[in-house]
Amino acid sequence: MSPYAQAQQWLAAQPDWVAGISRRAAELDCQAAGRVGLTPCPPQLAFDLRGTRAGCASADGRIRLNPVLLRENPADFLAQTLPHEVAHWVVFRWRPGAAPHGPEWREVMNWLDAPARRCHGFDVGRARVRVLRRHPYACACRAHAVSAILHRRIQGGAAYRCRACGSVLRSQGETGAGGD
Repeated sequence: MSPYAQAQQWLAAQPDWVAGISRRAAELDCQAAGRVGLTPCPPQLAFDLRGTRAGCASADGRIRLNPVLLRENPADFLAQTLPHEVAHWVVFRWRPGAAPHGPEWREVMNWLDAPARRCHGFDVGRARVRVLRRHPYACACRAHAVSAILHRRIQGGAAYRCRACGSVLRSQGETGAGGD
């Protein structure tokens, strides 16, 4: 089972904990919104973010959180990531068009007593999504790294040409002095 599936299963088994995260997000929103005269509007949380980002807030009030990083770093996630994303949600409403990690965002982070750091420091080893392998190819003018999909097509007989010199790409082991 993938780390993402394990984290989803873990969250499903913890409905009270998930509800607590939603309550905390609503509290943070209320705290910051009150400072700038906005009506509190708790964000909608989704635990569906994959990859190495811990969270992602959008202007429509949705905050996506990475369940793998949440499961592996619950205390730091609640102390850093949740306020970070709620601060984005408040700034979207308070100052539309403000810089993502600009002075308004830093001010809201200060109100929430959270560190105004742009990036998290979580170990992302288990959260990484699959990285496609690159295959070495060359043409007459330079080396290329082609995707597994292109590599399979070339192995099947397709010919791809370099956009710079026009010669056919060859597997690194097949490259001769010239080029087609």
